[in-house]
Amino acid sequence: MKFQMATANTSNRVDRAEALRRDGCIQEGLKVVEQTLAETPDHARSLLLKSRLFYEQGDLPQAIEALRRLERTLGGRETRPLVTALERLKDHRGSPRPAAFATESMAKLLTQQGYLLEALEVYRQLFEGAPNPNEIRDEILRLKTLAAKEGSREAAKERVDCELETWQSWLEDHPKGT
Repeated sequence: MKFQMATANTSNRVDRAEALRRDGCIQEGLKVVEQTLAETPDHARSLLLKSRLFYEQGDLPQAIEALRRLERTLGGRETRPLVTALERLKDHRGSPRPAAFATESMAKLLTQQGYLLEALEVYRQLFEGAPNPNEIRDEILRLKTLAAKEGSREAAKERVDCELETWQSWLEDHPKGT
C-alpha cells in the first residue's frame, strides 16, 4: 500500500510539473521534477521532463545531460536520436529552434514506456506540420484506442478518461483527408 501511495504521489507530482511547463512556469516545474528525482533518482518520466524543461529554458547542455541519464536508466538507445538532435542544435545557436521533443522518436519512446497520453501530445504537435497528416492522425487514433483499453502509465483512470474525451473532440475537428 505504501508503494502504491508513493507511486501515485510521484505521478501526481510529475503531472503537476508538466502542467507548470505548459503554463510557461519552467523554474517551478524544474523544482517539482528535482523533488521527484531526489526521492526516485531513476524515474524515467521525470528525467525526460527535466530534459524538456532545460531545453525550453534554453539550457542545451543540461537538457542533453538529463537525456543521457535517462539513456543510462533505460539501458538502451531510445534517447540517442534526441541527444543527437540537441547536440546539433548546440552547433546552430542563433538559428530558429525546432521542437526537438516533438519528434517521432520521442513519441515512439513515450509509447514504448507506456506514457500514451504524452505520446498523443507529441503526435498532435507533429500533426501540425506533417507532410502526410493522415498517417499521424491514424497513429493518434490507434494510441487513443490503446489508451482507452490499457490506460497510460502513471495516469489515473479519471485523467485518462478526461483526456480521451478531449482527443475524441480533436479527432472530430480533424477528420481524415483535411
